[in-house]
Amino acid sequence: MAARDNALRDNGLPAKENTLFKSIVKHYETKQYKKGLKAADIVLRKFPEHGETNAMKGLILNCMERKAEAYELVRKGVKMDIKSHVCWHVYGLLYRSDREYLQAIKCYRSALRWDPENIQILRDLSLLQVQMRDLDGFVQTRQQLLTLKPTNRNNWFSFALSQQLRGRYKQALGVVDAYEATLEGAPENDYEHSEMLLYKNLLFEEGGMLEDAVNHLDRSEPMLVDKLFYHEKKAQLLLKLGRFEEALAVYRKTLMKRNAEHYGYHAGLQAATLKRKDVVERWAGVDASEEVEQVLGPLYKELQLEFPRSSICKRLPLDFARSAPYFREVAAAYIIPLVRKGVPSLFADIKPLYVDSMKAEVLGDLFRSWLDQLERDGKLSGEALPELPSSILWVRILYAQHLDKMRDTEGALAMIDRAIEHTPTLLDLHMLKARIFKHAGAFLKASEQMEIARKMDLADRYLNTKSTRYLLRANLLEDATKTIALFTKDGENSSNLFDMQCMWYELEVAHCYLRQGDFGRALKNFTSVEKHFGDIVEDQFDFHTYCIRKMTLRAYVRLLQLEDHVYGHTFFVKAACGIIETYLRIADRPKSSSAEAAEAATDDLSAAERKKAESKRRKAEAKAKAEAEAKAKAAAPAKEGKGKKGGKEKVADEDPDGAALANVESPLERATVYLRTLQTHASNELCTHTYAFELYMRKRRFLLALRALRKAVPLSRCGPAETATVHRLIVRFFAEVRGAANLPATLLAVIELQSGALGLQSGCELIAFNASFLEQHHAQPAAKVAAAEMLALLAPERKAEAVSTIASLDPSALTLDQAIEALAALGRLGDAAATNDFKAKAHGAFQHATVFAP
Repeated sequence: MAARDNALRDNGLPAKENTLFKSIVKHYETKQYKKGLKAADIVLRKFPEHGETNAMKGLILNCMERKAEAYELVRKGVKMDIKSHVCWHVYGLLYRSDREYLQAIKCYRSALRWDPENIQILRDLSLLQVQMRDLDGFVQTRQQLLTLKPTNRNNWFSFALSQQLRGRYKQALGVVDAYEATLEGAPENDYEHSEMLLYKNLLFEEGGMLEDAVNHLDRSEPMLVDKLFYHEKKAQLLLKLGRFEEALAVYRKTLMKRNAEHYGYHAGLQAATLKRKDVVERWAGVDASEEVEQVLGPLYKELQLEFPRSSICKRLPLDFARSAPYFREVAAAYIIPLVRKGVPSLFADIKPLYVDSMKAEVLGDLFRSWLDQLERDGKLSGEALPELPSSILWVRILYAQHLDKMRDTEGALAMIDRAIEHTPTLLDLHMLKARIFKHAGAFLKASEQMEIARKMDLADRYLNTKSTRYLLRANLLEDATKTIALFTKDGENSSNLFDMQCMWYELEVAHCYLRQGDFGRALKNFTSVEKHFGDIVEDQFDFHTYCIRKMTLRAYVRLLQLEDHVYGHTFFVKAACGIIETYLRIADRPKSSSAEAAEAATDDLSAAERKKAESKRRKAEAKAKAEAEAKAKAAAPAKEGKGKKGGKEKVADEDPDGAALANVESPLERATVYLRTLQTHASNELCTHTYAFELYMRKRRFLLALRALRKAVPLSRCGPAETATVHRLIVRFFAEVRGAANLPATLLAVIELQSGALGLQSGCELIAFNASFLEQHHAQPAAKVAAAEMLALLAPERKAEAVSTIASLDPSALTLDQAIEALAALGRLGDAAATNDFKAKAHGAFQHATVFAP
């Protein structure tokens, strides 16, 4: 349909050939490509220079995956008839099919030069503009379409949407009002009319016109199909306006009665009760006064009586509790019934409470006292009847998880062993033991224990997934591949997991390869995750017309907003950081002997001769690569079609081991591509700026490295480890800049001028700055390690002092991560004796950790 309106116009062919040309378009639309090719060949026999026929033949070949021929024919068509909007439109369609949207937009604009009012081309152009977020162009194109065809409803709402995306809410409302003025009589479709009204209400809200939004919502209520959304939105708007009593009435009398298990309703109810506009869904970790407990406590006693079957009404008091006696009361009331039921996920539910040391201590006291009572009396204090035999089992499980959370590995293992002795057939116990080993750094033991759990229920996909993950973390890649293959369609064929977009697996495999130094395969898996996100962004293309036609405008806006931030997702951030880390390691590794010999051979050459030699080397590499690709293509037909029963054949992977990804000329440039994406979409992640620093320092782009530091400093305040990491970067930066020769004076002046923003006063000695940092954070082991390392960097003669500072740390007072970092720092300082001594001490404190094993 995309080419029909354009191609079926006067094209300079005689009547017979014009009829054939029309049949080409028809065969293209009905996907009868062979018939279309046959008709095109007939026309081209008599008129080989006919541009539009060449273009249409190219379009059909493109659909048959003969892309090289397709582009050749379409370019030939454009060249023969450069003023044909059909040729340019087809050229754009080819680029669009290959996701080269910017080139496609250029082609569409060229087509519009010769047919500026072509609705189909304008529509296709608008789709690409919203896909690429060219919002100014999108507004202009949709306005032109509305002017050309004002009777089409889709044109009205597409134009309104374009104004909304541009932030022009009043103009968008004006468009919707103008469309409403054209309506006569009752709406034909109640649902679509309801969606239109709710979309208009969204424009009021996003435009900050909250009073108008509430009034419009009330006026529209009789015509709204989604009554639940009406009440939810009204309560939210009233809350934003500070009309707390009205909001409270909607939440308490309407929404809570409809669903008392909805966290959002409880958050709104709490905000209205506390008379605050900001909504808090989870109070755990939020700094709040005891007034919150005093106000919300009585409210939730009433709600528990009103909704006795609601678990959330019993759970939420644990979050907003601020005094130990009240917390002990509500925690016991919530946990004991779930212990009696034997809920395996109970600890996962209460684990967020451990950010508060008071609550962690109270929970530990509760679990310990319950266990003592059950072991001594067989019942809990104050209870007349004895407890079920399973109750002691689940209390032991809770206590083991508590001890594990508090880093008491030996106590947790002893407790879980007693639970296994009680009920050896409960697979949750073996899973928990595996998790305890994992937290203790014993990845091999953890994988063995998780395998025991998996074999107890071979039909459980979740257990299979957990076992695979644990095997990968123990670097048992072959076993992990066989395990995950039990639940995949094609056995051990990794392409099946790629097709399923199994990103957690690809990330774990990539990190496993990275730990083993297999950079090619690591990059292969990291880039697989990146491709999935490219597909996710591409998938939105199908919704640009569908959502407007179906009037699901609010969902469409949410989709666009989601896609705008999709590259900030945790999976993509991990993959991009992994790619950058891998390329940094590739750039830092020693050059091969052949590369060193080649470099030595060019040392005595002039600049022009070196350039010529480099060009010759690149041509030789390109020739070798082309020959390898040709050889692979020649061998491909023999491998195709085996075991296939039709369907689209998969394209052979020309680089299954990632060798081409790893063997690049400029690894730092490759890494920079991914860094830019992180800087755009994940600027709130510290790793984005630490990798930016590492990258720019290697490229000696000092101002860009300084910018990365300035952005990293505010993010480093989230924890001691992050603070120590950024301190290292600051010291390294100024040590290198101040020690560099031949840097421009203006550059040095700018850097010194910005040093205050990093906590370093201009002209301050780095050794004094490092000592000041250590004094300020003397209680933090991570800060001691960082300061000691930087001391050795700044004053190599004081290396022994730095080693002594780290070696004097007591491993039993450290977390596992802190001990591992201290050991790594000693290794970097190159003192083998101190490293071995600390490793032995750490093994005593962390007996199960593989990294400290003798």
